[in-house]
Amino acid sequence: MNDDSAFFANARLESTDLAGYRELIHSSDGGWTELYRIDRSGKFRVLKALKAQYRGEPMYEMLLRKEFEIGYNLQHPGICEIYGYDRNPELGHCIEMEWIDGITLSDLIQSGCLTSGLSRKIALQLCDVLSYLHSKQVIHRDLKPSNIMVTHNGRNVKLIDFGLSDTDSSSILKSPAGTASFAAPELTNGSAVDARTDIYSLGKILSLLKGGFVRIARKCTKNNPDDRYPDIESVKDAIRVQPWLKSAPYMLVAIAAVIVWGIMNTSDNNPIPSAIPATIAQPAEMSTDTTISDPSVIDELFRQATDMVNSGSNR
Repeated sequence: MNDDSAFFANARLESTDLAGYRELIHSSDGGWTELYRIDRSGKFRVLKALKAQYRGEPMYEMLLRKEFEIGYNLQHPGICEIYGYDRNPELGHCIEMEWIDGITLSDLIQSGCLTSGLSRKIALQLCDVLSYLHSKQVIHRDLKPSNIMVTHNGRNVKLIDFGLSDTDSSSILKSPAGTASFAAPELTNGSAVDARTDIYSLGKILSLLKGGFVRIARKCTKNNPDDRYPDIESVKDAIRVQPWLKSAPYMLVAIAAVIVWGIMNTSDNNPIPSAIPATIAQPAEMSTDTTISDPSVIDELFRQATDMVNSGSNR
């Protein structure tokens, strides 16, 4: 038996020289930047540069530099990694960043391939990313499906484009900015922004996902920031409890039914089911007209009801 590793017989081994390789991969109509994929010593990277008409313009040069300074200090698996800032002879100042092999959440939604399970995963990962951002006093300010990548391998979230982001420590480019259809009211009217501004945009995104996030999205997108969730962790808790809320009516009915059954059938002739430990199954003082008051018995009945609901919901 030969278990040596090797290339398969039909594999074509090629030595490809990608020195100087550069491919334009994105140039938005309304934006001021464009993205190029390059080869950097055998690894794909992305260069983010100003469009030709904006190069040398002080405001846009500062925007690019500010994006680099914010992104360079962020280290999280759900955020596109920033490697450096340099001047390219042809493109001017550029941000060098991670190449992400994936699809935007916007395209994923439009493809019709988004499932409830994947929606829940994306929602929770987004919460993790935003919780990290806010712990660093960074507000994204332009959270939308086209700024969220979902990797082909693993279906993981990668947040991109910090061009309009802001930090507590920054003193420049504080003007209201964002995408109107996802921007919180305080962004469009120039009021003070905080973490709840991103929560509003997150709510807009949740409303586009599958999985029944309507109630959560509605609270996230209240016009008054004080009426929204106070922080991302609160949103995450609401998402986590969502599946239980869907089955809550059935759970309550099942619990009531099991407890009533236990009360009606607790006697010497009708013992509590054998699944309950013998030590608590039939207390000596319990008689036919005795209600169940032993906490351990009630806990066991509750567990059985829970198992009934879960087994039914998994069919």
